[in-house]
Amino acid sequence: MKPDSKMVQDAFLRAMAEGYAQNVKKTTVPEIPNSKAITFVWGDFIVLDCYLTTPYSEKSSGTTTIWYEEQPVWVMHYGGGYAKIAIPFLKSCLHRAYVLERRFYGGRGPKFVRDERFTYINHIEHDSFESFFGIEKIFDLSEQALGHHWYRGMSLL
Repeated sequence: MKPDSKMVQDAFLRAMAEGYAQNVKKTTVPEIPNSKAITFVWGDFIVLDCYLTTPYSEKSSGTTTIWYEEQPVWVMHYGGGYAKIAIPFLKSCLHRAYVLERRFYGGRGPKFVRDERFTYINHIEHDSFESFFGIEKIFDLSEQALGHHWYRGMSLL
């Protein structure tokens, strides 16, 4: 049976709700030194979020891939960097999208979030689960940039 887009999107949202934004235990991919990997299994779906960081900067890059019955069906690539002070706020924005709203915003957080310290803006250029890209940014209240991540992805169905 071929999965439909709704099934794949549901697998994505379930996986992300239990992933990076939740501070889950990370493993590594043996063939990729210093990788961080979060694996989620739901029925015939496997979701792997694998990303890389370096001690030489605040930058990171990663790929989220979804397989159905061991066949790849969806992929997202992302990269950029954030000041350490912005990471908890970033995770709260992702948690809001994945857990509280259970909504796909180009694979990242909501379009706009502000709290007493930071502002998160997600500029979604193309917002379909089948094909998407954009850039998210975090600023402090003086509008100083604290980092960004670009993202892009597509369905392989």
